Amino acid sequence: MIRSRSGSRGTTPSPGRRPTTPATDSGRVGRLRGALGRSMGRRRILLVLVPLTLVVLVAALPTQKWLDNRRAIAAAESQLSGLRAANERATATAESLRSGAELERLAREQYGYAKPGEEVYHVLPAPRDPVRVPDAWPFSALGAALGR
Repeated sequence: MIRSRSGSRGTTPSPGRRPTTPATDSGRVGRLRGALGRSMGRRRILLVLVPLTLVVLVAALPTQKWLDNRRAIAAAESQLSGLRAANERATATAESLRSGAELERLAREQYGYAKPGEEVYHVLPAPRDPVRVPDAWPFSALGAALGR
């Protein structure tokens, strides 16, 4: 049976359209099914990709934060070990300063202290040669004036 555009049943085709037969009708249905299948395939892909993208984002952001936290913890532990070593050195220095021998040594070396009745001698370094003048012509008069 032939249907017109208006949906009423009739035997005459509408003007400008060819009459439909079951063969041409099944071709049209096949094309529609193919187009519908392609759009359903795209929908299925979107239905899979959108949640998958969300899962990746939800998993990636905490992972990045976790990695940043691990780096910060490693840096803090490194700094803590350095501070502990400095603290141990300071404790050892404080313990050595509690003894009278270390205080006496530092007072003698750094401040020149002496016990009553002792004489302290300071040996000065050798004087440096202030100016070296070459023996060539323009400098010979200058060297003679400096006593060289």
